Amino acid sequence: MNSRILFVVKNPGDEFIGIMIISSLLKESGFRVEMVEAEYNKVISKLNDAIPTILAYSTPSDWVNYYLRLNKKIKEDFKVFSVFGGPHPTSVPEMIEGDGVDGVCMGEGEFPMLELAQNLSSGRPIRDIRNWWIKENGAIFKNPLRPLIDNLDDLPFPDRELFEAQPLLNKRKMSVISGRGCPYDCGYCFNYHYRQLYNEEPGRIRKRGINNIVEEINKFRNKFPLRFINFNDSLFILPHEWLEQFSSIYKKDVGLPFSCNVRADNINSKVVKLLKDAGCYSVSLGVETADDYLREHILGRKMTKEQILDAAKLIKGQKIRLRTTSIIGIPCGSIEKDLETIKLNIECKVDYAKGIPLQPFPGTSLWERGYRCHNYEYTRLESYNYLKKFYTHRQLENLNHLFSVIVALPFLLHFTKILVRLPLRYLYRAFYILCEAYCVSSRIYSFDLKEFFIVIGKYGRITQEKFTRRRKDYS
Repeated sequence: MNSRILFVVKNPGDEFIGIMIISSLLKESGFRVEMVEAEYNKVISKLNDAIPTILAYSTPSDWVNYYLRLNKKIKEDFKVFSVFGGPHPTSVPEMIEGDGVDGVCMGEGEFPMLELAQNLSSGRPIRDIRNWWIKENGAIFKNPLRPLIDNLDDLPFPDRELFEAQPLLNKRKMSVISGRGCPYDCGYCFNYHYRQLYNEEPGRIRKRGINNIVEEINKFRNKFPLRFINFNDSLFILPHEWLEQFSSIYKKDVGLPFSCNVRADNINSKVVKLLKDAGCYSVSLGVETADDYLREHILGRKMTKEQILDAAKLIKGQKIRLRTTSIIGIPCGSIEKDLETIKLNIECKVDYAKGIPLQPFPGTSLWERGYRCHNYEYTRLESYNYLKKFYTHRQLENLNHLFSVIVALPFLLHFTKILVRLPLRYLYRAFYILCEAYCVSSRIYSFDLKEFFIVIGKYGRITQEKFTRRRKDYS
C-alpha cells in the first residue's frame, strides 16, 4: 500500500509552489497527497484514520522552531515518518539530530521526495538516497547531492488543487515561477549558500520554456476566472534574450497583466519597454537602503543610489506600478540612515514601499559574518545584539509598521523619531495592515476588492498568533 504524504503547512492561504510541484510528481506515481494546516488538532484529525503517513514540512528558518515543537508533540502520539525540506534544512541539515526528525532533504526536493516515498512504500532501503540525511535507530546517514534539474520543463505543473479549498486563496491571481537561480550574492539571501552548495558557476539561471509557462497559465485559466499573474522568481528579467522572447509570446498567448521582480542595475529602457509591451502592470524593486556603503559592503548589493533612482524613473515613465522593498536595522546603520531610506522611496515615487528588519538567517553571508537572529525567531528583534546600539525593540518594530504609511504620507517623516518611541504598537500595526491591503489590492495588482479582504484576513490572523504567543511568553 502506498504511503500517504501529508504536507503540514503554516499560513495555507499562501501559494507554496515547491510543495505543489512535489505533490504533482507524487500523485503521478500513485501516491495520496494531502495538505493540513500546521495546528496540532487539525493534524491529528487527519492521522486518526491510521493510514501509513509521511509528515512533510517545507521549512524556512523563521518557522523551524514552531514546526519542530509541533512535530515532536505529534510523534509522541502517532507513528509517522517525519521529514523536513526547504531553506533551513538545506542550510542546517544537522537539525536531523533533534527529537522526532527522521529525514532532512537538502537542495531541490522533487525527485528525492519521490524516491523516498517509493522506497518507504515498497520496503526498500532509504539510507542511501541522494539529497537526504536519514536517521535510523539513532544512526545518521549523510548522502551527497544529486545534480540540479537542468530542464525545468521536465517537472509537472504545480498541483494547485492541493490548496484549492483554502478560503484565503485568491483564485483570480496566480503565482508562477519561470526559472530558478540568481547570479548575485546578496548578504541576506539564501541563494548565496545554495550556489555554494551546488558549486554552481556564477550567473547561472535555469529558465522554463515560454510555451511551458503559457500552457500552465492557460490550464489554470480554463478552470478559474484568472485576472492577474504574479511571477515569483528572485529576478524575472534575466537573461534579457529570454525576456525578449517572452514579451511577444506572452502578450499574444496570455495577455493578462502581471507583476515581477527586477533589479536596478539590470534595468534599462529596452527592458522596461519589453515588460510594458508584454503587459507588465507592476514590478518589485529592491531599494534596501539609501546608504551606498551599507548597500554594497554590508548587504552585498553592488549598485548605487543613482542607479536606483534611474531605474525608478524608467519604470514610472512607462506607467508601470512600482513596489519597493527596503531593509531597516542594518549593522553599522542608524535611525537617521533608515530615515534617509524612507526619503529615497518617496523620491522614487513608489506606489507601495515595504520596510522590514534585517533577518540574517543560516545560509546567508551575513550569518557567516556573525550577524545572527536569535534562535531564528523573527518576533524577538531585541535579541539582535548589533541593533542595541541605536534601536530599542519598540522603535524597530514601530518603524517596521510605519514605514509604508510614512512613504504614502510623506508629511509624517518630520515626526518619525517621535512616533517610533510611542507605545502604540497595535495601532501602528493596524495602520500597516490597512496600508498594505489598500496598496496591494489597488496599486500593485489591478484593482481586486477580494484581494483587499484577503490581505486583511491574513495579517489579522498573524497578528492574533503573535499576540497569543507574547501573552504565553510573559505569563
